[in-house]
Amino acid sequence: MLKSRWCISSLFAAAMIFYGTQACAQGEGKTLREVLVGEHLPVDADSLHNLDKTITSGAELNDAALFVIAYYVRDSTGMLNPPIFIDAYDRRTERWKSGAIEAAGAKEKGIDVDCLGSIMGVAAFADFISLETHINPSARCELILTSELKLKYSLYGWTVGHFGDGSIVYHRSQIHFATVHPAEIAIYDPATGKDYNIFPREPFQQVRVQLMERLREYYKTHKEYCLKAGDPCDAESFDSSLEGKVVTDDGEHAIAFVVSYELQGYGQDENKPSGPSEVVYVCRYVNDEAKMEYREMLWSDVKARVGNVSLERLVEPSALDKIFSGQSK
Repeated sequence: MLKSRWCISSLFAAAMIFYGTQACAQGEGKTLREVLVGEHLPVDADSLHNLDKTITSGAELNDAALFVIAYYVRDSTGMLNPPIFIDAYDRRTERWKSGAIEAAGAKEKGIDVDCLGSIMGVAAFADFISLETHINPSARCELILTSELKLKYSLYGWTVGHFGDGSIVYHRSQIHFATVHPAEIAIYDPATGKDYNIFPREPFQQVRVQLMERLREYYKTHKEYCLKAGDPCDAESFDSSLEGKVVTDDGEHAIAFVVSYELQGYGQDENKPSGPSEVVYVCRYVNDEAKMEYREMLWSDVKARVGNVSLERLVEPSALDKIFSGQSK
């Protein structure tokens, strides 16, 4: 069970984001000791050095195996000043473990991104723990920690799925003030450090290719619009959004999700070509970029190949065989 108990108010200035604190939920303004006592956890003064300090802008993971709390210590500045503190209680060994993150950054298109922000959630998977931090309304970071609570890697985005081997499916963050918002779905493997996109992915398939062709034709006669709206008018970069959940299966390292190609607005011409609202993507062997395969389908194509089934069924071996062999039901 994940419990995210506290929130902050964000103070924005131009493109830089600074964070101030404001009590707005249970847990905000309490000491660490008060929070732990409220969770009926042992309070170990030798292991927990922030027991009587007021904590803020944090989140918790509380399940049968672990209790993990990540937070900042509130100080007189009212800002979120590093480090992020992490305290983890292993219910099996009945021991506390603690760590701290002084700095965390990621790169996005060559730009350094500061990943320290309010903590939106805590998760445990394989031998890792992740912290999701809030950067701005369209950007988050995922901080990947080892079992010793040491920072291993920072992802510029947020987790949307996991595999049993510890691989993470994540949605890359987007530029908040951009005219066009193209979604990118990626895989990160903590064991190997590999990080690569599974969507969008070349060679592009029919739905995406057709939309690109329509956009190229539109841009030829709308150069004035491109300048006025600040639209890059790149036929290969256009609005797309992840719709609903991401489904994964460890058997063939398969994944299925739905993408909308409808216009999202943001000052774009309402007559600008857009695509279908529900395009299904199914991938397999995503643990090996060289072997990875994917299919792009409308739901009518799914029905013709597999039958009238749910998204969850598309990662099952029998469905994958039909999807990737081209056989119909």
